[in-house]
Amino acid sequence: MKPARAASDGGRGWVLLTDAEERSTLAACRALTTAGYSVAAIAGRRPAATHWSRYCRARLEGPDPLVDPLGFVDRLEQLVAERTYAVLIPATDAALLAISEHRSRLDGRTLTGLPPHENVVRSLDKPHLLEEAARAGLPPPATRSCASEDEAVEAARELGFPLGLKPTRSIVQSGSSRRLRTMLVVNGEAELLAALPDYGSPVTLQQLESFRSILSCSGVIANGELLAITAARARRTYPRFAGTFTFAETIRLSPEVLEQMLAFVRATGWQGIFQTDTLETNDGRLALIDFNPRLFSSIALDVAAGANLPAVWCDWLLHRDPPAARARAGFRYRWEEGELRAFADYLRRRRLRPALSVLRPRRRTTHAFLSITDPGPFCLEVLVLTRRAFARALRAATRRERGD
Repeated sequence: MKPARAASDGGRGWVLLTDAEERSTLAACRALTTAGYSVAAIAGRRPAATHWSRYCRARLEGPDPLVDPLGFVDRLEQLVAERTYAVLIPATDAALLAISEHRSRLDGRTLTGLPPHENVVRSLDKPHLLEEAARAGLPPPATRSCASEDEAVEAARELGFPLGLKPTRSIVQSGSSRRLRTMLVVNGEAELLAALPDYGSPVTLQQLESFRSILSCSGVIANGELLAITAARARRTYPRFAGTFTFAETIRLSPEVLEQMLAFVRATGWQGIFQTDTLETNDGRLALIDFNPRLFSSIALDVAAGANLPAVWCDWLLHRDPPAARARAGFRYRWEEGELRAFADYLRRRRLRPALSVLRPRRRTTHAFLSITDPGPFCLEVLVLTRRAFARALRAATRRERGD
């Protein structure tokens, strides 16, 4: 059953997005505004790219859900009491967990469309997801769960480097503090031992097999029905192997692969916006490496290719019965900072041809920040990157003066 209808406030209604610092939130803000919604975005840190967008109608601040989840929910409860927000969409794992755990404080005032809390928790649990992937015909690369440093070292020697190091969940609890930890590519035993303390226990080590590329499948699922779908191939990531997409292109997905992906997502019990990432191995297999049950960083590509996932999800929640949306092939996405990092990485490894390919202009390309009609976020990104470069140069000069 669909959730009860929420009242709107002009146009198609107000939508509240969390984590205005994230490029996924920026893309969702642009997409929803284009679809006729009014968007408010709350930030836990400054500067926040979405707040620099002309598409953001209300710029809000509150606690960071990673640092202070209860304070974050307190702020959301205050906001939904002050204005009617038709839909609330979390953009990060930390926001998703906080909203799901304390949903009773928000129910009746706004719609989240979240499945039961136990489904949310399972959708963020790496070992559980890998088991479901294997059952759906998407067996992950060789994987070991390790409860101690000795077990991790033994598993690493067995699997071989490079390896993907993952926490059980991306939110790692250490005493009273919480940290966000995503997959880290480790290239040797010393790197592994240095990283383990920050990843909690147990950890997952995953073999990074030889593979052709990373295949992403994203969309919207509701009551087990697929409302929107996008397939994309990552041409470049940073870091290498299985990092964040820096350049990706939409493709056509075979019915067989689509059915496998859908079987996996249904098995998780998830409902809403999602993204799966799989390795395409050299022998033609697909191996699941990640699942994002929320907004994700390359969602601007889905929107540009014709699958406006945030709008489809809001329309469904508000009983507007959106038509099925399938992204068209041949659209491209660039994350500007990631492309700069990939370019520098190629140069360091003296791979001139791939480095030059990063600079090649591409038709039908959407960017994480750059937009002719919405220049503010890109200007902020340039300022942030310039400030970081200046700070690095200053630290290097200081070390030289000290003779370090």
